[in-house]
Amino acid sequence: MKTNRYKNPYFWIGLIGVILTAMGISPETLTSWDMVVSAAVDLVKNPFLLFSVAIAVLGVFVDPTTKGIKDQKDETVEYDEEVEENE
Repeated sequence: MKTNRYKNPYFWIGLIGVILTAMGISPETLTSWDMVVSAAVDLVKNPFLLFSVAIAVLGVFVDPTTKGIKDQKDETVEYDEEVEENE
């Protein structure tokens, strides 16, 4: 996978959003630490929620422009680095 992805704060914001959505977390759930812990325990106890979170996270990591779950070859990484240097 491309390591540039991990340097982008929007990647992490999107990942957290996908995980919270897949868990069914609402703003009311995050009003106390007891409720947050309870939601995490409920997630671990529920195989459907665990599967949903895993699929959602996989969707964030997969490069949709390539076949399978791998990223493109190094050619695009070099291009990305050139673009970053010119900015």
